[in-house]
Amino acid sequence: MGKPANRQRNDGRGTRNRNYRQEIGEKELYLSDKHLQQREEFIRKNPIVPMNPKQRKYMELLEDKRCVIATGLAGSSKTYIPTATFADWFRTGRIKKLVLIRPAISNSKSLGYFAGTIEQKSSVWLAPVIDVLYKRLGRATTLLAIENGDIEFVPMETVKGRSFGEDTAVIVTEAEDCTQEEIKSLLTRQNGCKMVIEGDIRQSALDRESGLKLAIDLHNKYKSLQDTMGLINFDEIGDIVRSKECRKWVEVFVKEGLM
Repeated sequence: MGKPANRQRNDGRGTRNRNYRQEIGEKELYLSDKHLQQREEFIRKNPIVPMNPKQRKYMELLEDKRCVIATGLAGSSKTYIPTATFADWFRTGRIKKLVLIRPAISNSKSLGYFAGTIEQKSSVWLAPVIDVLYKRLGRATTLLAIENGDIEFVPMETVKGRSFGEDTAVIVTEAEDCTQEEIKSLLTRQNGCKMVIEGDIRQSALDRESGLKLAIDLHNKYKSLQDTMGLINFDEIGDIVRSKECRKWVEVFVKEGLM
């Protein structure tokens, strides 16, 4: 009786080993002198392309203003555009640090609901942002940047006392759930940083006036703020680019007074 033929074991270890080697390679790239050239090449081959005039204006504001407030309907890329833009800036060294902030209350679960450390809680809470970072930076590079503190999750309650300098970009997502006190704390943390505050006031879970509305009202009232702060509204159904299904549902929700 002959020896049984050698069969490759399909237990998933080969895939895991390949993934592990790929992540190690990405980490070595992150730390090497060659990473800048390769990152610039990635951006050249995968540019962020605006899908409508408002998105183009949004991208221009990110370049021209220190702080940008983006409001409007779900699916209009309020979060995607600044996250992808700042990821590319991080790739090329234009910024050294990316700070991610989201209020600890929303129409879904509060931050305290999730188990784990604040980093683990925030990674779930900020999953839409993390997904974009994975796509633009790669998973291993993103995780290493988080480990090194170059990408940081900052709980809203710890913002006081912080100062965000010129080498930093800050994204505040779901800002409709920021209280007025929280918005005041955020806006006075700027020390040369780029800051994006995005949300939809109509979806606020607060039982009082949103701090995001306060910031918008003050921007519109004082011309002195408009020199360094930009405002863009994605309030039309045609601004929604996520999908046709998303556009149809949002249109129905708006007609029914649910948004």
